[in-house]
Amino acid sequence: MDARQVFYIIMYWVKRVKPIKILRLYRYARLGIYDDMLLHDVGWQLYARCSDIVKVNNVYREGLVPCPQCNTKIARKIDPLFSQGEGGTRENWFHCVHCSKRLLWRDCRQALRNTPRCFTCFSILNISEDLACGCGKTWTQKSYNQSVRTRVRLPCPHCLHLVRRPEPLPVTKSVQRRQSKSDLQCPKCKETAEHISGKIQCTVCGYQRRWRDYRKSLKKKDEKLTCTDCGYSFKWQAWRKSTRTLRTGNPKPAREFVEQWTRCYTPQQRMIQIDSLLQTLHGRGPLAPLFIDSGEDCIRRMLDDLAK
Repeated sequence: MDARQVFYIIMYWVKRVKPIKILRLYRYARLGIYDDMLLHDVGWQLYARCSDIVKVNNVYREGLVPCPQCNTKIARKIDPLFSQGEGGTRENWFHCVHCSKRLLWRDCRQALRNTPRCFTCFSILNISEDLACGCGKTWTQKSYNQSVRTRVRLPCPHCLHLVRRPEPLPVTKSVQRRQSKSDLQCPKCKETAEHISGKIQCTVCGYQRRWRDYRKSLKKKDEKLTCTDCGYSFKWQAWRKSTRTLRTGNPKPAREFVEQWTRCYTPQQRMIQIDSLLQTLHGRGPLAPLFIDSGEDCIRRMLDDLAK
């Protein structure tokens, strides 16, 4: 077996659901018939597909790549000069002091935008023209958004206890730390190089290059990752290429389906959960081709027909 065959066997992702299965499922449901085998087939395939989408999104969010063989998470060797944070984000990761969950401050803000809550009792707000809480407090949408943006203490998305916004790193110290890094390697002679005045300069062979061009070359470099548990090695670009049809900036529908599907025990509950996911995809057209195996126009027409 050659290396290419090994790659395709190991880098396996669940395939998208065939439209004919979804159409057949809805045709039976309209007649009041719930085909257990078909529900099981479509539902668990959507669940596996959503799990893959969530897994890939977590890699770009956290910088930890699951090993294709044993699923152990491997930390990428991200150049610390790309950003101050881990995983390619300029924000600082921190942990909730109550539930120990790993957070970004934007996670706390986004959770309140998705599900508005009272800042006093943390109850979910009633949404009409204004946002109202049972404790008597009200906000306009504009004032609520401004409050979310400016507050320094917000509830944790997981346990709803208040957490404080982490202090940003001082710019001056960041610049000094960036310029004093000694782990830069000269692309020519592989010796120690320095970042000085917008350039990378080698201390041995005198090699010089614009810092911006050097950073671009690092992004294109094929990074080799090795699992510490099973010893398996693979290339980051190969792994990234295999996830081309799984990458999205909006993994929320997939996360919600993964959380809710295992709580469905009856055929009716499973059908409702599948229908909820498809309705969400119907409202966000470009997202649907990640789940359904067809072109965007065909999927849109199919979802339009199912919504009638």
